[in-house]
Amino acid sequence: MESAELTNLSKSHDLDMEIACPNCEGSAAVHWKILSFWKCSSCNLIFRYPLPLENRIIELYEKSWTSPSECRSETGGTELSLARSYARKLADALELPDFGGLRILDFGAGRGDALTALSELGADVYGVEPFGYQRLVDKGFKVFRTLDEIPEQFTFDGIITMDVVEHLRSPWDEINRFGRMLNEGGFIYISTPNADSLRAKIEGENWREALRPGHFVLFTGDSLEAVLDRAGYENRKRLRWYIKYNKNNLNNLLSYFLQMAQIDGELRYLIRLS
Repeated sequence: MESAELTNLSKSHDLDMEIACPNCEGSAAVHWKILSFWKCSSCNLIFRYPLPLENRIIELYEKSWTSPSECRSETGGTELSLARSYARKLADALELPDFGGLRILDFGAGRGDALTALSELGADVYGVEPFGYQRLVDKGFKVFRTLDEIPEQFTFDGIITMDVVEHLRSPWDEINRFGRMLNEGGFIYISTPNADSLRAKIEGENWREALRPGHFVLFTGDSLEAVLDRAGYENRKRLRWYIKYNKNNLNNLLSYFLQMAQIDGELRYLIRLS
């Protein structure tokens, strides 16, 4: 399914007008015209407008889950080896030897690699996954289809969401809700593609994250900070993780320097509740 088709744009839609940012209500102007992405002049959020019809979104994900390994953009792009690296890095960032005794929720659990990695470090893991729900249940994981299915009295020590918020219509609603689901001293870990990355600036409308039809919101550091501010998450930190993605030392060195300059491909934030 093509991105331009999924957006279901009206031919009469005026892309030269200004519209209100769905996050901060600031003024937004067209940013990537062909893909119908707009950018807010206040918080720098990049968002698709108008959004595709809900039935087209459901169709996209249902089709993707018929071949989950081949459609990783919609079913979860993190392989188990990387998930293990991320879990270890997260424990280190929290100054924990492991996740023993902690109940952790993976929001947007995908194919379950993060659930596996966290459980290997001792966590009592739960997932939220609407389209891959049955596959995860069949693997023995404890899973909910939506946040609304989780009993109100059921709380967590940590919530992680990796490369998920860009798929949501209004991710600030879910991010704000996470805090009410945590025990005292709990944490939230969010990762999402970085629209301030060097690759995004060079490639523009050809940036792979913009081309993916299931991506509706693309965050810059400023726009994600604005969301966290509005949610009242004051105790937060942008993480810089040096991760070897391949065996090419030159590429890994470049990745390290891009992270130091905050123009790498991923935004990673750790939020702690007081």
